Amino acid sequence: MERNSIKLVTKLISSYKSPSNIALVKYWGKKNTGTQLPANASISFTLSDLCATTTVEAMPCDEVLKEPSFMFQLNDLPKASFEPKIKAFLKRIWDNYSLLKTHRIFIRSSNNFPHGAGIASSAAGFSALALCMVDLQRQFSGTPLIDPKREASRISRLGSGSACRSMFGEPGVWGKTKHIEEACDEYAVPMAGMHESFKSWKDIVLIVDASEKSVSSTEGHQQLDNNIYAESRYLSAKKSMDLILDALKKHNLPTFIHTVESEALQLHAMMMVSPMHYILMEPNTLAIIQKIWTFRKETHLPLCFTLDAGANVHLLYDSREEDKIINFVENELLPLCSQKQYFCSNLGGNPIKLSTIEK
Repeated sequence: MERNSIKLVTKLISSYKSPSNIALVKYWGKKNTGTQLPANASISFTLSDLCATTTVEAMPCDEVLKEPSFMFQLNDLPKASFEPKIKAFLKRIWDNYSLLKTHRIFIRSSNNFPHGAGIASSAAGFSALALCMVDLQRQFSGTPLIDPKREASRISRLGSGSACRSMFGEPGVWGKTKHIEEACDEYAVPMAGMHESFKSWKDIVLIVDASEKSVSSTEGHQQLDNNIYAESRYLSAKKSMDLILDALKKHNLPTFIHTVESEALQLHAMMMVSPMHYILMEPNTLAIIQKIWTFRKETHLPLCFTLDAGANVHLLYDSREEDKIINFVENELLPLCSQKQYFCSNLGGNPIKLSTIEK
C-alpha cells in the first residue's frame, strides 16, 4: 500500500472492566498446535469483584506498520516483563485486526488485586484487552460483529487461555465436552441450567503470599509436555467435567465439593511431579486447607477450597451461612494469611464496557 493511500482516522479509545475467574476443573496443559488450545476441558466461575480495568487508545500513524506497535502500563507503571505476552497476542490477531496496521496502541491496565499471585490476573487482563480490541476494530471498520463476546473469547485465549472463560455471568466452559454441544476448544461458552442454589455462593481469596509466582503459568503448561502423568491427568479432568457439570445442575454438594478440591490438589501435584519439580504452595496454604477440612467436618457447612496456580487459597461457600463462615475465616484463617489480607467476591460477574469515545 502506498503511503498517500492510507486512510487516516482520529484517535479511538475503548475501556472495559473484566472479572477474574476461578476454575473448578483446571485447564493445565495445551495441545501441541501453537494456538493455545486446551488439552482438556475446563469450567470456572467469574469473580465479579476481582477485576482488571483496561483502557486502550489507538493513535493513527502516517505509515503502514509492519508489526504491532504498542506501549503498556500496569497500575500506571511500565511492566516490561508483561510486554512479550502482549506482543505475542497482538501478532496472533494481526491478520484479522486491520486497525493494528495503521495505529499505535497505548494499553493501560490495573487490577484491584495482586498481580501474578495466582488469582488469574492474566485472565482478567487479557479478557478486558480482547474486548477493547474487538470494540476498536468495530469502530475502525464500521462493521459490527454478530457475536462480539464470542470473538473476544476466541482472541483472548491467544493471550491467556483461561481469559476466554471470563466473558460470562454463567459458569464458563472451555474445551470440548459431550455434555455441551456448542462447547469447543477455540472459545468458551456459558453453561446453562446451573441450580439456583449455587447463585448464592461467594469466594474468599486468602492471600498467603502476595508476591509474583516463582514459576509462571506459561512455564507450568510447558512442563506438561514431558510429564509422565500428563495423559492420566487429562483423563481425570474429563471425568471431573462429567461430575462437576452434573453436580452444578442437581446441586449435588458432596460431589461438587469433592471434585473441586480434588482438582485443586491434582493441579499442584502435577507441578510437583513435573520435570523441573516445583512447589507453589506454602506451609500456610496447607495449614488453611487442614483447618477448612476440620471446620467442615465439625459444622457440616457448605464450603470448600480450591487453588489456582499459586499459594493463595480460594474458599467457596454458600453465603446463606455467611456469618458463621466469616467468623471462622477471621478467627482461624486470617492469622495464616500475609498481613491478614483477603479478598471477597460474588460469583458470576460479566465484563462491563466503561466508555467508548470516538472522535
